[in-house]
Amino acid sequence: MPLFPIARLVAVGSLSFMAIASPLSAQDAPAATAVSAEAVTSETAFDAEALSLASQIVDIGYPEESREALFFGTMDQTVVQMRQAIGPNLPQNDPGAMEIFDTWVLKYTAQSKDVLRKHIPSIMAGMTEAYAKVFTVKELTDILAFVETPSGKKFFELSPAVLGEPSFADANQRYLDESMELLAPAQQELLDDLMKYMEDQEASDSSDHI
Repeated sequence: MPLFPIARLVAVGSLSFMAIASPLSAQDAPAATAVSAEAVTSETAFDAEALSLASQIVDIGYPEESREALFFGTMDQTVVQMRQAIGPNLPQNDPGAMEIFDTWVLKYTAQSKDVLRKHIPSIMAGMTEAYAKVFTVKELTDILAFVETPSGKKFFELSPAVLGEPSFADANQRYLDESMELLAPAQQELLDDLMKYMEDQEASDSSDHI
């Protein structure tokens, strides 16, 4: 297998699977547009009451005994979709190279889970503070009321399942596939720019020594 395809394989894999390091999907993060004016302008938005409500929301929405499975489920679904998206950029006609790559994916995913496992407590603490800062006490009270219902608990519990549902997964896969089509030319552009920069630097150094 030529050196360039190998380098490309490494580059594609590394860039693509950086996505699995993200413990939560976009739908789990509070959107910036959802921040109310009161929460932004009020100096007392992040107070003891808000923090207490936020803590209850996180504890109920992400039960300690199932947090790891929830996070890992999201990660696993992301890996499946990323693996499919980068397929056209991989040497499918070289079983040996593909075996090495897929083994690397499994190893990197397992290592990422080990890292995530250690950081889950601090992620939860950060999420609690973020909720307390982003939402008002009234909003947090409303959110907690929802989270305490069976439907609210199920909303959080089934977040990974939503990612795997065909209607969502297919739409997200189309996005990932199209995004990956941009990767190869973007890599080449970066390589060309770096090569030109290095050539210019060498020319500049040579002229300085004349």
